[in-house]
Amino acid sequence: MTDGGSVPSAASAPGRRRAERPERRRPGGLGAPRIPRPSFQSRGWRITGLVVALALVLTWLVWYARTPDHLPVSAKVVNANGVVGTPLYVGMFAAPADLGRTIRISGVKVHTTSDVKLEVTPLLCRRGTIGVTTQPGQFCADLVNPEGERLVGGDSIVVRIESAQAALAVVDRVRIAYREDIRWGTQPAGNQQAIVTIAGRP
Repeated sequence: MTDGGSVPSAASAPGRRRAERPERRRPGGLGAPRIPRPSFQSRGWRITGLVVALALVLTWLVWYARTPDHLPVSAKVVNANGVVGTPLYVGMFAAPADLGRTIRISGVKVHTTSDVKLEVTPLLCRRGTIGVTTQPGQFCADLVNPEGERLVGGDSIVVRIESAQAALAVVDRVRIAYREDIRWGTQPAGNQQAIVTIAGRP
């Protein structure tokens, strides 16, 4: 026969814990691995890097476009003699046959120092070169305004000098403005200068 005391339950027995029902993990819950999101700071650095890289590429392209290969120059000084009233043609730049380039001329700049007023006109001599002459047709297949024309190996740039009175002039090295593919520039070319003497008619 037992007394009125209660029998200790299994749950309260020393050394035992109540069994707990395991929690179900919901999809996307704490148990699933989380993909770290890029911070705003890291995005900013990426954008800054792309902008810097793009700026460097554009800078290089501009530099490349504005620095075509130099045109040939010479230290030669041409001495030319003519007479009043007769146009004198003086060769200033001769493209070598192996130039290996095709350039589109935008214009030819000529600087002349003279004791009287002269008319100095740059021209493109196709498939020919000129030293000094009054008959360029003997040396050039064609003689045209160079602006907008193509210059290739074997062509040359000459100046036509006309004066109504006796004169002494110095024609400096010409400067050719041109475009070659995506590159363009204005560069000196040809002989250093031409010293021109125009004598009066007897």
